[in-house]
Amino acid sequence: MCGIAGYVLHDPPKGGAEILFRMLRAIRHRGPDDEGIVLAEPEAGVRWSFRTEASAPAAPGDRLGSPAQAPPHRIAIGHGRFSIIDLSVAAHQPFWTRDGGVCVAFNGEIYNYVEVRSELSRLGHAFHTDSDTEVLAEAYREWGVRCFERLNGFWALTLFDAREGRVLLSRDRIGKAPLYLARRGHGLFWCSEIRGLRAALGDGAFPVNPQAVDDFVRGGWRDVFDSTLFEGIETFPAASHAWVEPDGRFEPTRFWSVPRGERLAERAVGVPDAAAELRTLLADAVRIRLRADVPVGLDLSGGLDSSSIVALATAAPRSGALRVFTVSYPGSPFDESSFARAVADVYRDSIEYTVLEPTNQSILEGLDELVDRMHEPFHDPQIANHREIWCRMREEGIRVSLNGAAGDEVLAGYGSDYLEPYLRHLFGRGRLVRFFRELFGYTEHERHPFGLQYLRTAYHLLPRALRPYHNPAMDVPANLEPYLPPAGIDRRLGPSREIEERLLDTMTQWRMNYWCRMGNQNSMSVPLEFRCPFLDYRLVEFAFRLPLGFLIRDGWMKWLLRVAMRDDLPREIAWRRQKGGFRYPLAERLPECKEELLRMLEGMDCPHVDLGRLRMGYDEINRRNPTYLWRLLSFSLWWKRCVEGKRLAAG
Repeated sequence: MCGIAGYVLHDPPKGGAEILFRMLRAIRHRGPDDEGIVLAEPEAGVRWSFRTEASAPAAPGDRLGSPAQAPPHRIAIGHGRFSIIDLSVAAHQPFWTRDGGVCVAFNGEIYNYVEVRSELSRLGHAFHTDSDTEVLAEAYREWGVRCFERLNGFWALTLFDAREGRVLLSRDRIGKAPLYLARRGHGLFWCSEIRGLRAALGDGAFPVNPQAVDDFVRGGWRDVFDSTLFEGIETFPAASHAWVEPDGRFEPTRFWSVPRGERLAERAVGVPDAAAELRTLLADAVRIRLRADVPVGLDLSGGLDSSSIVALATAAPRSGALRVFTVSYPGSPFDESSFARAVADVYRDSIEYTVLEPTNQSILEGLDELVDRMHEPFHDPQIANHREIWCRMREEGIRVSLNGAAGDEVLAGYGSDYLEPYLRHLFGRGRLVRFFRELFGYTEHERHPFGLQYLRTAYHLLPRALRPYHNPAMDVPANLEPYLPPAGIDRRLGPSREIEERLLDTMTQWRMNYWCRMGNQNSMSVPLEFRCPFLDYRLVEFAFRLPLGFLIRDGWMKWLLRVAMRDDLPREIAWRRQKGGFRYPLAERLPECKEELLRMLEGMDCPHVDLGRLRMGYDEINRRNPTYLWRLLSFSLWWKRCVEGKRLAAG
């Protein structure tokens, strides 16, 4: 995982490369190992490769001491490298093929590069590095843009075809690697982070996007439909590629989509076969994601998803013990280390197990840097603890981490998201026996003696399953409401209430876009590359063709995964009733930080937040809806730090 930046300028070509240098400096934390740039003037048939002050000592190209010395050009490509595969300078980027016809700057990893390389070798291609970047470049030479259909991994890339004199942009199927775009009058600009575009083109060039403001504060949604909090900055669409025309225009072409409306009937597939196929796909996704020329670690939370990955990783080919890391919060009701220990004990002969105890720092510590680095508001201060954990792993020498992220989106793991739509689906089709079985059997509902759990389950779930849409974000008294919505915006209702559409929505625009961008931004601020086997496109395709009754069954969420992994995991993990995860105790912590958070916001001039009402209603809003209070605070902190450019200094 690295960082890329670049642009295509309109005629005539311009000398100097200050814009590119500013972008690269803004994202240098993403690529601390090497840096390089390529400039081209295709009409004249010339191109240059340069080193910078941040390049590796033996990197190819002439040294460009100052951006003002750059020759006239229309195309610029920059790359900051975080070395994972083939650590040698031979894999320096932007990477040129030996024939000089193709240049690639690439952020991401091609997990199946070994298999693709073997196929290309049989077709006559010669390789001069051990990098996945060269495999990508040669794959393009062989198959053109059809190469993306053969790659398994994640990427955001710029490819310059010197024969065509054009630039190609592409992004992976799920959109795990970010690629932000800005169209200005003199060209098209792109970068791995919003910070880079604003640093290069000026903070004032991109006003705040009022629709995105309302989406986040009112609904808790971000990054929907390739938008950002800044007008004029968008993301290149996932699963797409596009040629950039000389005038900066481009038309993305999709090469993949999440399967829609193709689910198998339960009678058409047997549970044993489906479970075996799921386990096989997940095992192979883990196997190819263990490939790296640097130390790899695994996150083990004690939940079903990360435990499954650890179990399958122990059977994958490797050299030495697996490095497995668990987070413990001693004395906290959110501590899951006992569940993780149960898995670690089963595989103690195959893993090297480390328990990390975060400092449980205040959400105030390092908040100024975190808000600036994330550069958009975020849903939960827990990401600060995630970052601390990843920093601790880096101190242990880890550069890559596998975790269980996205298992809930792929396999319907969140009862709060998927159970009610599923109940509505069953009820609407007259499947009343299954409806009541799922309603009363829901495993994550609080258990009570004497059968009272059935009554409580029905009381809590039945009305929610059948009632009209309600947005819980606004469960605060109107007279205390500090949020002042922008004028002229759409009040979006969020993901669909129908189960099929809900699964598609959360897997794409309404959640996964945000999860990917937030996770990438956070991990690469360390930097550390995180890999998600549940996002393997083969597994996603398989999951979205499974019968719904294999995802939710007898009250169990992710039922088929439990069946698939029950022989690999302790029973208390495979059939754990209550879903855990790294949760942050917002309701308890926000009152503790109230005065300092409000002090940080002093002097903010935001038209969408009434600071007087925020102070007056703080405690009541926290009592009723702490997640909404945090979104208000996160938005306000972002506004002051990133929009107004003022530091967040606690008293």
